[in-house]
Order: sequence, then C-alpha cells, then structure tokens
Amino acid sequence: IPDNHVLVAFGVLLVGMITGIDGSGFAGLPLTGTLAGALGPVVGFDSATLAAVGQMGAVWTGGGTLIAWSSLIAVAGFARVPVLDAVRALLLPVLAGLFVSTICAMLIWH
Repeated sequence: IPDNHVLVAFGVLLVGMITGIDGSGFAGLPLTGTLAGALGPVVGFDSATLAAVGQMGAVWTGGGTLIAWSSLIAVAGFARVPVLDAVRALLLPVLAGLFVSTICAMLIWH
C-alpha cells in the first residue's frame, strides 16, 4: 500500500468489508485494528480513527446490512419483504455512507 493516507484509509475500509463477508461483522475487527496500528503511524493517520474505519466496513457489511445474514433475514421476515430485495435497496445507501464517513474521518481526524 503506497504511503498515502487516502489509499490507506480506503484500503483498511476494503479489508474490513472483505472480512465482514463471513456474516458476523465482528470477526475482522482484530485484523483491521492490527492493520490500522501498523499503517496509521507510517502515513501520519490516527490509528484509532483508521481502526474505526475498518470496523465500520466490517460491521456494516457483515452485520446484516449487505450480506443476507441473521439480523437482515429476521427484519426482512418481520417486515414481509424479500431478503434479496432488502439487500438491493440497502446496497447504494450503505456504500455511500461508508464512502462519505471515510472521507469525513480523513478530513476531520487526519
């Protein structure tokens, strides 16, 4: 990863999103935290903020928002909405929120 705080922030976000695909949303937190601790000081980025960016990617992707897993299935069943329709409806707002929150983290806490 190049010595660039923008690429590092979005790289940690992407790693968090990939680790969240398993469905739990919390399995990737040690990896994103360790990665943030290693890369944050190198690029001059606060490690805690970088870890929070990775945590957002893991939890919002795998915690039942983008991956049709436990909580999304339960909410879709309660609302009587097909699960895949809910995932399709949530995809763009969640990705936009992750993108905007990562940019805000870079601007505010860099």
